[in-house]
Amino acid sequence: MDGDEAIAIVGVGCRYPGADNLKDFWELLRNGEDHITDIPKNRWNNQAFYDEDPDAKGKSYVKKAAFIEDINGFDNKFFGISAAEAKAMDPQQKLVLECSHMAFEDGGFTQQYLDGSNTGVYMGVMTDDHRGMQLDALEDMVTYTATGMTSSIISNRVSYTYNLQGPSLSLDAACSSGLVAIHLASLALRQGDIELAVCGGVNLLPL
Repeated sequence: MDGDEAIAIVGVGCRYPGADNLKDFWELLRNGEDHITDIPKNRWNNQAFYDEDPDAKGKSYVKKAAFIEDINGFDNKFFGISAAEAKAMDPQQKLVLECSHMAFEDGGFTQQYLDGSNTGVYMGVMTDDHRGMQLDALEDMVTYTATGMTSSIISNRVSYTYNLQGPSLSLDAACSSGLVAIHLASLALRQGDIELAVCGGVNLLPL
């Protein structure tokens, strides 16, 4: 690839608060919707965690946040993952798999086309709350605990599921993680290291 050649975005997949796909997200932006809400009890009991003192140990002084719907509504059979393994997976792994599949469909890429292709996966990820929760419950450890709580697997899941043969990495650059992932993918495309890239970011508090 010529170093000055433009890079085309050929497919997009996303999940955001108030939007389960690209069409919904566009409508959200067009309407100027605000999906910051009170923390719902089905995510966590904020009364147990809240304290108006921002320096209170073991507490939070946040009352509102933005939430996506049904973080555990994952069709594991569709991706060839057993129920036992899916139960141990960080919800961020599930979201990235789902959004990557959306992007492939949006771009018109079939599984046959992707199989064995020189496609890289670059994912930005900052939080690892699921890992902390698993380490606090070692008595519940199962065969899939290690892969289920490891950030590197967030990108590796996509590579493995679609047999993508390019680089597969998860990176933490704090709030810029997703943008840095896109930057690295762009460099790899321009250098000819890969022919196609799946890149983006994920951030979820799975309480």
